[in-house]
Amino acid sequence: MSLPRRRSLVQCARKFDALIVADDVYDHLQWRSEDNTHQPSPSLPTAHLPRVVDVDASLEGGTHRLGADGFGNAMSNGSFSKVLGPGLRVGWTEGTPKFASAMPNVGSTYSGGGPSQLSATIISDLLDSGFVQRHILETLQPAYARRHALLLQAIRKYLLPLGCGLVQSDRTVVGGYFVWLSLPEGVVAEELAQKCKEEENVIIAPGHLFEIPGDKSIGFANYARFSFAWEEEEAMQEGVRRVARALGGMRQDGKSRVNCV
Repeated sequence: MSLPRRRSLVQCARKFDALIVADDVYDHLQWRSEDNTHQPSPSLPTAHLPRVVDVDASLEGGTHRLGADGFGNAMSNGSFSKVLGPGLRVGWTEGTPKFASAMPNVGSTYSGGGPSQLSATIISDLLDSGFVQRHILETLQPAYARRHALLLQAIRKYLLPLGCGLVQSDRTVVGGYFVWLSLPEGVVAEELAQKCKEEENVIIAPGHLFEIPGDKSIGFANYARFSFAWEEEEAMQEGVRRVARALGGMRQDGKSRVNCV
């Protein structure tokens, strides 16, 4: 979200006395979007925009403004599963001091400190030693930046000529694990994903998986999500080429044939 939209969201939460739970699991995985697979992009030690919880802490007097109770209207969720290993199942929450002081009294933490005590102990040592911070800045951000650039190269080569589009292609900072694509008009992402799986042995995520059930205000049936964090680098271009072959087959309707790549 843009910074003005984050501010508007916090203002809305304050108006209705709601708590925003921000899933900030990719905040540490951001980099500048130079399309360069040969030189690593400069690492970003902090998120390039204030998080929603940061906006809440500073906007119009912050959480201690006149009439506020100090509890805050936003919290941030983080996860070591995204930056150290998916099996760790350890994360953290961040908010105001008043909010944080209430968290230990929640049943799941009061009864033993969380479900992953051994993992939490190990991670505590890794944080104290600086290993986690170095791993993010020196290993993860450069590796994912290169993978992201490689995936974009393949998408531009194989899929954009077939009518696909890159979502938010003008961003100066990117991150996370995924790239979103819009599909050509008339192509349903769920059907394309099924064809890719059955005929090309490639898995992509159709957009409908990320819709909010019952919310008809926006839909993603014409979008798909590609991951660059899982496959080996040399396999990504081949995977995109296979998706393009499946998409080309779907668009051959007898009237307008699309050349498969």
